[in-house]
Amino acid sequence: MNRTVAIVGRPNVGKSALFNRLTGKQISLVFDRPGTTRDRLVTTCRRGEHEFNLIDTGGIGLEDNEGFGEAIAHEAELALATATDILLVVDARQGLTPLDRDVAKRLRKANRPVLVVANKVDAPEKMADIESDFAELGFDGVFPVSAAHGHGISELFEALTKDWPTPEPLEKTQPDATSTLRPVRIAIVGRPNVGKSSLINAIVSESRAIVSDVPGTTRDAVDVSYTWKGLPFTFIDTAGMRQERRIHDELEAAMSSRSAHAINRADIAVLVVDAVTGVSMQDKKIAGLIQEANCPCIVVVNKWDIAREQGDASKTRERAYYDTIHQDLFFVNYAPVLFVSAKSGERVEGLLKTVMQIEKNRHYQFATGPLNRVLSKAMQKQAPPEIAGRRFKVLYATQDPQEKTDRRVIPTLLFFVNNPKLLTDSYRRYLEIQLREAFDIRGCPLRLVLRGRQPAPRGGVQKTFHGEPRPEKTENRPAPKPSRFPKKRMSQRRKSGRRNQR
Repeated sequence: MNRTVAIVGRPNVGKSALFNRLTGKQISLVFDRPGTTRDRLVTTCRRGEHEFNLIDTGGIGLEDNEGFGEAIAHEAELALATATDILLVVDARQGLTPLDRDVAKRLRKANRPVLVVANKVDAPEKMADIESDFAELGFDGVFPVSAAHGHGISELFEALTKDWPTPEPLEKTQPDATSTLRPVRIAIVGRPNVGKSSLINAIVSESRAIVSDVPGTTRDAVDVSYTWKGLPFTFIDTAGMRQERRIHDELEAAMSSRSAHAINRADIAVLVVDAVTGVSMQDKKIAGLIQEANCPCIVVVNKWDIAREQGDASKTRERAYYDTIHQDLFFVNYAPVLFVSAKSGERVEGLLKTVMQIEKNRHYQFATGPLNRVLSKAMQKQAPPEIAGRRFKVLYATQDPQEKTDRRVIPTLLFFVNNPKLLTDSYRRYLEIQLREAFDIRGCPLRLVLRGRQPAPRGGVQKTFHGEPRPEKTENRPAPKPSRFPKKRMSQRRKSGRRNQR
């Protein structure tokens, strides 16, 4: 049986801290401010022999000036509808509040097993009356824990899984190819209010993320699982990234930091640009983060329906917009540009097709023969610049074998050259352009690894390209034979030369 555990409660009782403690990872953003979590976060949790889905929700009963209380409550109701077990988190320091009673009243209607978790109990000996204080809620068992320090977590987990069936051992059968694939991680990044959450909702055809006209609606990095044509995806909805000089709030700084981290852990980054405002300076900075991370990229121009309403979405305008984006984002010129409308769903399927193509290009296999012929032809067409009387030479090129690990994989080429210092940045870009024209690696950065020849040092030891010493075989070499014509001294050569001239 698939178990799903939902963590609910009023605002600022430590639900996200408990979520991170149970998963053993810093997934949910924790901040001492009510309403920090807005969207529901779902992840797979493994503790002992049990595996289950864990859901973090926003605080029920939040009152704010931005009007997110109803949306957060709706997300919590969706979590309760799919949950098999519920953890009601309360604040042991503040005691029972009227809002706790309202939340408990909602949970009784859900007709699910409920455990009351009294959080923030750093000193259990001082909290002897915890169970009696929260017994009024009407649920069996109150478990004092400290999510920040890990106290009482083991006892809570034992009580949670007490009535769960023992998981059956996995059968040793041939695994399904699609079930063993790691989901492709896709980070949706961009400035605030460009339509990142709307784009994810359009892709999965579900209101998975809260959408609002208020900038900064999304605060956490929300992972959304989705399967399309047998290929599993994990879309990461991120908070909008503003310029650092405009960030004066610690919470917003933490949000931007998590968005930047999402780029580092993603396989593909989707940079969303507003079609109305165009490419801004902040868009360029975000694209710079993508380039520094060596991450495959897609540039999505959203709100193209608004441009159509304004009569500015013709094919001519689209080509001009395409050229402008490539000029402004020249350092990620490998990224394809797509024009979509998240509101109407226009061309969203084309985005998924492009993602699948880039995922295929990430694992592109270069044939050694054609690779060396392309490089030779490119260097004959335009010779490298001369530096201190020497020119850069590629002696041999091959694909660098990468280990199959969880890290991001991008096309990597290994160049054996005469001297890596002779390769200039402009000529590196020229070679990359020639390689992209010859091989289909659209959307992916190209990593070049240079290995130069090492001159043989004194002492009879010669280094190979891989830096491994190779001693010379001198012990079996025969001794040189004495010459029948010994060398003359320089003075004797000069005298014989004078006699010949006479």
